[in-house]
Amino acid sequence: MSDANDIRSILTSKSRVKVAPRDPSLGNKRSTPESKPLVEVDDEIPETEIDTFTTSATSEDLSGLQTELNNLTTVGKRLAVHLEQGIREDLVKLCDSNDITPEILIEAAIALLQEKPNLKSKVLADAKVRLAKRKRAGLVRRTLAMMQKYGGS
Repeated sequence: MSDANDIRSILTSKSRVKVAPRDPSLGNKRSTPESKPLVEVDDEIPETEIDTFTTSATSEDLSGLQTELNNLTTVGKRLAVHLEQGIREDLVKLCDSNDITPEILIEAAIALLQEKPNLKSKVLADAKVRLAKRKRAGLVRRTLAMMQKYGGS
């Protein structure tokens, strides 16, 4: 017991270097010198083009864009999905060949299922069978792990 205390006192006896507290404010301080740009750009947009663009955007344009944005769909929270290996590969190939994301494909599939109740019932029946298989696989994995841990062969 005294050996453990001796080791702990040796490890903790070193004095640590004191660091000045960091300023957490988001003031106008820059982390890089002002004379050095962050990125070198050869092809810059002339200032006259920037001025023309900003002055040509009228309030009608802005309200039209805002109206359009309000009519478009919004994206919800992210959802992690675990798929069977073969199905995952098929999904990725299908999406890559059609230049879409898996999320968009799933959205379209769900929208289609909502429109076709008979197809929806078939998909839900298949989903219930798949869920039962996954639960069984999880139970078998846990059983094997416990048998290995507690001496069963």
